[in-house]
Amino acid sequence: MPFIFELLIYLVAIYALILAIYFLMQDFLIFRPKQRKTAQEYRLSASYEEFFFETSGKGYIHGLLLHPKEKPRGLVFYLHGNTGSMKRWSKVAQELLDLGYDIFVMDYRGYGKSRGRRSESALHQDVIEVFDEVSKAYKGLEQVVYGRSLGTGFAVPLAAKRTVDRLVLETPFYNLIHVAQTYAPFVPIRYLLRFPMRSDLVIQKVKCPILILHGTADRIVPYRSGFALYNKVRYRDDVQMITIPGAQHNNLNAYPTFWDGLRVFLSRR
Repeated sequence: MPFIFELLIYLVAIYALILAIYFLMQDFLIFRPKQRKTAQEYRLSASYEEFFFETSGKGYIHGLLLHPKEKPRGLVFYLHGNTGSMKRWSKVAQELLDLGYDIFVMDYRGYGKSRGRRSESALHQDVIEVFDEVSKAYKGLEQVVYGRSLGTGFAVPLAAKRTVDRLVLETPFYNLIHVAQTYAPFVPIRYLLRFPMRSDLVIQKVKCPILILHGTADRIVPYRSGFALYNKVRYRDDVQMITIPGAQHNNLNAYPTFWDGLRVFLSRR
């Protein structure tokens, strides 16, 4: 009996240690930024402008505005995923220029040239304040909010709080609790997570048309998480989900279905 009691104490201690690691390391697990020097430039085939924004909560946010060759039909406000920096994401965003829009992409706090202490509320506020500034130049033109992966957690609340024309969600999640439980079902994530990203609670407040794109072989944000988010608004005629069989998390743009779906969605009146 003493042995069993000691073993129980040992197992409880290990479990408590695991919980502490998850709580203390979650910022590292969720956000995987790369920082860049302020003087560094970007090698892009498109013309671009560089901007810096001072936001509330001592945020210093860097962004690039990419221009298509022809006169833009409006703005795509692009919110990128959790890994890397503008060095990577400016090239990804550049692929969207063929759709005919100016593309604005911003780095979150701690990414690239952006600075500031991260919290979920501060990140959301940065997105709103930067969007408010950038969108001023596009009054009367179409304004599209585009979120990819982690960026969908910012895109949904933004589209719920601001009047935009369309919302595109690439590999979105129901919320980060839902995703985290996939990786650690034995951990009470709901009570530990400081970045729950509750897209599920606000997506029904989005009034504009919504397009969701997700691959069935996504091992980072499971397809079922994106589908669960779609289920919150699938009753609406202006909401569409495009399922790409066999597509993974980072290769949707390799499928013609992805581009065809985007073009059709953006051409609808």
